[in-house]
Order: sequence, then structure tokens, then C-alpha cells
Amino acid sequence: MDINNLQRTPSYSYRVDVDRIKQRLQQADKNSVSNQRQSDSVDISEKGRKALREKMSATGKTGQNEDITKLSPMNFGSSGIMNDFEKIMSELGGGAVSNDFVSKDYSQESVDVLKAKFEKEEGTKTDTFDSYVNKMASAYQLMKDRIEEKYAATDRQKEYYIAADGSTQELTKEKELEMLDHAYETHSKLMATSTQIWSELQDFKVQINYHSSNSETEKTETKNQNAGVKEQAYKAFMSAISKENGGMLKQKTGSLNHFRLNLGVSSSARNVLNGIWDYYANIKK
Repeated sequence: MDINNLQRTPSYSYRVDVDRIKQRLQQADKNSVSNQRQSDSVDISEKGRKALREKMSATGKTGQNEDITKLSPMNFGSSGIMNDFEKIMSELGGGAVSNDFVSKDYSQESVDVLKAKFEKEEGTKTDTFDSYVNKMASAYQLMKDRIEEKYAATDRQKEYYIAADGSTQELTKEKELEMLDHAYETHSKLMATSTQIWSELQDFKVQINYHSSNSETEKTETKNQNAGVKEQAYKAFMSAISKENGGMLKQKTGSLNHFRLNLGVSSSARNVLNGIWDYYANIKK
């Protein structure tokens, strides 16, 4: 028997270029930040600018300047709330943001109290996704509480902000909460997209040795697993700010790094999300 004529099943081996992955992850981060900045901008049309000038002119003639000049520090509304939310998230992540809070309703002290619940841990990072969700939900709850306190104050003065159409509108609790929800959802969409990108870069399945006979099956399983990552991450982010979870965060003392909120996703989906974030967090160390 000629052993050279026997059918052989090829075996393939793949190696991970860690430096290349780091470069791609860093580029993905830069692109995400760039997209976020673009989505935060507010454009006022020429028609809106004209309406604003006419409004200011009319109020000047009727002696209503005093109220109109009490513009909220947020000025253009949702972009101010967005700035404050992103600043708190950066602070909780150990970053340093040079710009101040727009709304002036928060102090470094109030953020530091929250920051202490997310102290850095030595060694391999675990439950990284859960930890980040907790930071997002905590930042949201902090801002929501401040809005509630602000409008409960008996000596609160009316504030106004400039809407996208150039009109001057009174700032209300409902409007600020709506802006906060928008800021949170925008950040959730950004991070859900980032999670999808990281899962595709990770692609654990093709890093192991396998026979060519089942290679396509392995790749298909990986793609199917990655397909719903973005949707599951977004669902988890949005579920984190439920009333139930808000109450749990208020009652919890000590570290929040491994605290588990009700995220509305299955245990297996949660494990996948944590696995993606853990891998990314550890490769960046």
C-alpha cells in the first residue's frame, strides 16, 4: 500500500498578531469618539437664527430682557447634558477631562464619591462589561437625582435654553430628563457598536487549530455568535437604568465593579459580553 496516496486531512494553525490587534482597536476607538462628537453637534438653521434675533429684539422692546437673559448654562440643551454625562463617564474610567461641567449642577466631590466605588483592581480584569454598565447606570442615576433635586427646590428660578430652531424655551424637569435619556441612549448605541467591533476583531474561533473538514462550520458558528452582540449589548445598557436597578444602586454600598444588575439578557449572552470586554481590557494593559 502506498502511504503517499492516502488522503490526509490538512491542519491549519493561526497565530494572533497582538500589536496589529491593538492598532485596530485603537483606531476603532478613535473612530467611535469622532462619530460621537459629530452626533453631539447642534446646527441652527439661518431661519432659526433669524427667529432668535427677532425674539431678542421683541423682548427688548417689551422690557422682558431680564427673564430671557437667564439662559441655562446648557445653552443648546441636549448637547450640554451630553457633555456632562460624558465627563462623568470619563472620570469614572480614570480619565481626565479638561472641560468643566456645563450645567454646574455637579461637583468634583460628588463624582469622586461615586468614583470610589469603581477602584482599580490588580491582576486580570474580569466582569468588565458589567462594571462598565454599572458606571453608565450610576452616572445616569447621579444626573437624574440632581435634576429631581433642582426642580424640587422652592427657590428655583426659571431657566431658558435655545432650541435647535432658534426659539427660546423654558427649561423644565421633563425636558431635562428627556435630554438625559437622549444622552444615555446615544452613549449606549456607541458602546454597543464598539462591542460589536471588538467581538469581530477578537474572533477566538480562528485562533485555534482545526481540520479543514470542519473549518467552515467553525467560522459559521463564530459569525452567528457575533451577529447579535450589538443588539444584546444595547439591550443590556438600556435595561440597566430601570427603576428596579436604580433602587438597587442606591442601596448598594462598597465596590460596584462586580455588582450584577438586571440587564434583561440571558446568562450566556452576558457571559459573551463580559468575555469580549475582558479580552479587550486585558489586551490593552
